[in-house]
Amino acid sequence: MEHITLFTDILPEEQERMRVCFHAREIIFKNGEMIMEYSSSMKKIGLILYGRAVLYCCDSEGNQDMIDELKKDAVFGEAFLLPTDSQHYYVCAAEETKVMFIDYEHVLKRCEQACAHHSQMVSNLLQLIAVQSRQQTERIYMLSRSSTRKKILSYLNALSAERHSRILTLPMSYTALAQYLSVDRSAMTRELKSLEEEEILEKKGKQIILLSLPENHRQTVRT
Repeated sequence: MEHITLFTDILPEEQERMRVCFHAREIIFKNGEMIMEYSSSMKKIGLILYGRAVLYCCDSEGNQDMIDELKKDAVFGEAFLLPTDSQHYYVCAAEETKVMFIDYEHVLKRCEQACAHHSQMVSNLLQLIAVQSRQQTERIYMLSRSSTRKKILSYLNALSAERHSRILTLPMSYTALAQYLSVDRSAMTRELKSLEEEEILEKKGKQIILLSLPENHRQTVRT
């Protein structure tokens, strides 16, 4: 699938006009700073201009889980993940991060000129929602696997298929990956070592080379 962003097929000069029309605001956040807390109503959409952020979920018992890692061109907000009363969602910067905020109502309301690029932006937004829905479905599948090994292999297989390569560089730290897969960090380290010993993969820092995959984890990828 073609890489879609909020401004795909919208010319730079049209983007500038839209920033004014939508009352867009750009804010720079420091590492660890709270970017946004989700509410029960759809108020705004955030677009990562540069940097990296993490979407977390905290349940009523105070347990915190990493839901997604957000990089350049990623979008977030209530429109992409409707929160529930029992869960608290929030986005924090993982390094210096610049975010553009757009009021959700300005996206839905057509301007008086009925600009074509406004319709294009709404189309892009709908496609982004579909992409994120698919990604969340894939993660649910990973988390449903019955063992740490199966979760790791499911994740690596999905990443390999996405990048069309068996040579992978993890987009996050191993600690963050363990949190993402909801597994114990030490148990994950042991399984990765076992997978190396079985010559299923080769690990060099954050780079992982898939040498072979169990039959039920294979998808068509190329080196």
